[in-house]
Amino acid sequence: MGSKGDFHLHSTASDGVHTPAWVMETAAARGVRVLSLTDHDTTAGLAEAATAAKRLGLRLIPGMELSTDYQGADVHLLAYGFDPSNAELQAKLEWLRSGRLRRTEQIVAILGRLGAPIRIERVYEIAGEATVGRPHVARALVEAGHVASVQEAFDRFLHNGGPADVDRVKFGPRETIELVHAVGGVVFCAHPVFIGERYPEVLAQFAVWGLDGIETYYKHYDAETVEAHRALGERLGLMRSGGSDYHGLGNPDDREIGDFGFANERVDEFVAYLEHKGVNTGDWRTA
Repeated sequence: MGSKGDFHLHSTASDGVHTPAWVMETAAARGVRVLSLTDHDTTAGLAEAATAAKRLGLRLIPGMELSTDYQGADVHLLAYGFDPSNAELQAKLEWLRSGRLRRTEQIVAILGRLGAPIRIERVYEIAGEATVGRPHVARALVEAGHVASVQEAFDRFLHNGGPADVDRVKFGPRETIELVHAVGGVVFCAHPVFIGERYPEVLAQFAVWGLDGIETYYKHYDAETVEAHRALGERLGLMRSGGSDYHGLGNPDDREIGDFGFANERVDEFVAYLEHKGVNTGDWRTA
């Protein structure tokens, strides 16, 4: 294959700024040839992405990002190669999205009490048909003049543990791993450092439950962090992946699609692993 890959991308189907087609087009223009759209708790963007990917000659692996709760930590898991049409999967995703709506309403109420009122209707307008999330609230805060940027909205109000942070319904990690495996996919842990210092022991437990891999390459990882992840993955028998986590929000630590060092033989190894596991690696088509 010998090309760049990006296996952590967001679009307007969840909390990204750009459409699935735009993400595919931009990825192709930046030399990416194999990728995965991983919107939060939804597969709604995959049909549009698949159409664009076919036109552009890209290999699109079905993907999604799922939030889980483990001993008080918010742990994100990336699912790849599953069957998006599975009815049980879609029912569980609908339950998660309903929880996001309730959470958003609570966040908006808290912001009002904190002196930063915004209209819930405007948040939903910004989200459109997407799965609503904190970035949509952040954009409403910017629009209302309460903050100067999405990053400031998170820094002041919306970060985990922040004054307007609200827990939402989530699956447990073991449940998530079992669900994705049941619908033909594999599961990788996204940006493990966000779990905190105990992430190696957390991943060791997840590996016992069947975790398949670890996001070893990420948008702002330095060489030391990449090596630590590589060594941990090797010790636990976990495959390596990489992603830019691109949203298009303009945050200071953003990277362009495909611009984080996951390319060539590393991408080949990742795709070969998925093929060995027998998951869907690019032949998915809309029903």
